[in-house]
Amino acid sequence: MSLLDDLVSGDGLSSIHGIIWIALGVWALIGTLFYIPAKRKQDKISELEAVWPDVLADLAEELRAGMGVESALDAIASGRNDRMGLMLREAVKRMRDDGFGMAMRDFAKQTESPMIVRIVSILNVALGSSGSFATTLENISEEFWEIYMLRKERITKTQGTANFILWGGAMICPILLGLIVAVFGSGKAGSFELNVDLSLLNQSLFFYMMVLGAGGVWMQSVILQTTQTAIWRMPMYMFIATTTLLLALKISIV
Repeated sequence: MSLLDDLVSGDGLSSIHGIIWIALGVWALIGTLFYIPAKRKQDKISELEAVWPDVLADLAEELRAGMGVESALDAIASGRNDRMGLMLREAVKRMRDDGFGMAMRDFAKQTESPMIVRIVSILNVALGSSGSFATTLENISEEFWEIYMLRKERITKTQGTANFILWGGAMICPILLGLIVAVFGSGKAGSFELNVDLSLLNQSLFFYMMVLGAGGVWMQSVILQTTQTAIWRMPMYMFIATTTLLLALKISIV
């Protein structure tokens, strides 16, 4: 416990703050255990959404060449060695027993992508209508690709700002505030003698870092549209922010 006592030995900080810090560490560890599988799941969904426009475009091309829907999907699935190809091959097998609509609905559910689910629903309606199914596929493919590229471009442009908000709240602000407190806590500011009670300030900063760490995660998640995993990342950055502050408060400026 000597390390913990030394870490939270600043003015106004007590064993209660040490217990809170340990609890944050445990919460962060639990959050990490949930975050890793959630992140992998989201990466798989993003991977499928990235290739989905190509699948739609290839399907439209095969249909215009005179192939049937099942044969076209089978040809596309056979030509792909990724996860999308594997899932399409399973869907084609189901089509022989359950038909296009049911098989594609199950395929869409397995992707766990809301966007793919909506598009498959549109395709099922289009297949039963009197219009050209191939034309509908081409239009959807183009629109989906434009939406995907616009979202990717927006994320690329805002990622730097979002990451700065996150790490600014988790590390930069705690370090700067720790340096400021170190100046006042040293008892001197140039030729002036300082007599400042830092107890309330240190206590307020400790809890403020928790809010700052959590706020940084949610702001970054909203900007980058990763709110699905924000709840699990939040305790990690709350722990990082409070730990950085506690270490920064140990800086001695004479």
